[in-house]
Amino acid sequence: MKKIFYILLSVMAWSDAIGQVELRYAESMDSGWGDANAVVTPYVTFPEIAVAPYSGNSITAVGIGLMKAASNCYVYIKKNPEDAKYIYRQKLGDLQAGWNVITLDEPYEIKGDENISIGYKASFKEAGGVGVYGVNNPDGDKVYYNSLDRWTSTGGAICVTAVVEGDNMPLNEMSIGKIGDVTASYDADTVEIAAVVKNMGANEVEAYSIGITVDEETVEMSYDRHVAVNGCDTVLFEVPAVEKGKHKVSVNILTVNGVEDIYDFNNSSSATVTVPDKAFARRIVCEEMTGTWCGFCPRGMVGLELMKEKHEGMFIAVSVHSDDPMAIDPESPLSYGEFIASCTGAPSCNVDRRFSGDPYADIQRLYDMERNVENHVAIETEAFWNADGTIGVRSVYFTDIDIENPAYRIAYTLTEDGITGYPQTNYYAGGKNGDMYGWEDKGDPAVDVTYNDVARGIFGGYRGMPLANSPIVAHTRYEHEYEIEVPASVRDKSKIHVIGQIIDSVSNSIQNAYYTEVKGDVPNSSAAEMTTGHEVRTDNGLIVVCGDNLEGATALVADICGRIVAISGLHNGENRISVTGSGVFVLSVNNTKAEKYKVIL
Repeated sequence: MKKIFYILLSVMAWSDAIGQVELRYAESMDSGWGDANAVVTPYVTFPEIAVAPYSGNSITAVGIGLMKAASNCYVYIKKNPEDAKYIYRQKLGDLQAGWNVITLDEPYEIKGDENISIGYKASFKEAGGVGVYGVNNPDGDKVYYNSLDRWTSTGGAICVTAVVEGDNMPLNEMSIGKIGDVTASYDADTVEIAAVVKNMGANEVEAYSIGITVDEETVEMSYDRHVAVNGCDTVLFEVPAVEKGKHKVSVNILTVNGVEDIYDFNNSSSATVTVPDKAFARRIVCEEMTGTWCGFCPRGMVGLELMKEKHEGMFIAVSVHSDDPMAIDPESPLSYGEFIASCTGAPSCNVDRRFSGDPYADIQRLYDMERNVENHVAIETEAFWNADGTIGVRSVYFTDIDIENPAYRIAYTLTEDGITGYPQTNYYAGGKNGDMYGWEDKGDPAVDVTYNDVARGIFGGYRGMPLANSPIVAHTRYEHEYEIEVPASVRDKSKIHVIGQIIDSVSNSIQNAYYTEVKGDVPNSSAAEMTTGHEVRTDNGLIVVCGDNLEGATALVADICGRIVAISGLHNGENRISVTGSGVFVLSVNNTKAEKYKVIL
């Protein structure tokens, strides 16, 4: 939290009467407070330290802001609202809704060594009669509820002002309003702080300077701004939201018109900026159902790419193909069969398995909804190549709260980018369904298509592997390790990624996820060579695979361009696989290891 930036906004002036200052807590009348048919007496109190600069001058008028008309009204001045005796009282009669400025029959002299409380008594027929400003200030929010004989408050600041005039008014006097605490969003690099300064002196301000302190480092800012008497200037500045934790931010008025502001009681305001641990930022997983046969699925591809670009690192796409060459065998434990069965058509998507919709038209809204869901789980995943061609995966997960009975599972999805060679049905060709980011210029089918984020398998199953159910202690790091056997369907091992996912075992919703590349060099693999571990032959246009250790294995048949033309589950004994066409094919048998066979039909 080092470098400080700032932006100035325009001056907002309430009055330009020189020699007259208005004391107030309410900058505007935002809402009404109070019951119907009630009598109330709201007070604001200007403490001794606040009125000291105006010692020897007088309050000549009082402003009362009402949201509804009132009757039988009085104005009071006391040292404190709870005092039984008033110092000054003036009968007002009926007051209208809006701001009512009452000239006092006798100006009230400010002595400078006592509090000044100003209130009004009013009877309201309608509810919500008391004018209230939306930002609470305890000194400006004390109400005696006459009808109920008790003290209460509005939760804001009561709209009562005091006009001060005289021959001994302070010069070069400014105050700074309260600045609020801020919690940075997980994906924010900075947070914005607003500070309002007001000219409380009898002369106009042409320049002032303030000091902005963040974690004990101060930057001085000078402003050449015209601020009229009773006028305000709003300063916005940004502080970095990088280092997690709580950071104190203070704003101090230093000089006014080039001289020191000697009344320093109202020159400072501070707030706390909380930067959350970005590890708990919810990374959103979008599982999309698609297929090369689906004419409207190009919009899903577009939607995922746009979201990845817009929310880099926070939006994770998983493109699940169904009934096409990139589909995972539905009988495989690595498949997304449960997800596909839940979809009513394509393209469609689930966001963290909580919200469903269209991966183009609905995806931003679904993302925003899920980002607002409270999250207490973090996960960090790393993946690396083992010498035998498997992928080692290590995840660390932790929470920011203690969980007595955790119900979490974990799964790892393997995705592949840069897949080409498969024609995509395209209902946007020729613009017949409108523009779609260049798909209208492609044919139907589109042949120059690159498929990204293609799911090659979800390891641990769609619902994941159980994690320990012993109590989780907040901020304690727990580890999980796994080994991935790379499926034979993967075409380019340099373009695969691993997604670690923490899954709620009750709702099956994804709590958080982590997307990572596989580190290290891809090891040389004998799987690229033709092997002879099983009996493979052809028979009347069929590929026949025989063996005693094939139960649960998967066979994939690819043409010489690498396109998958057949997928089949295998069992012990003889297996017959039908392939359309003739020529040279490569048969991949995915069992304990990937074995490849050259087949000519």
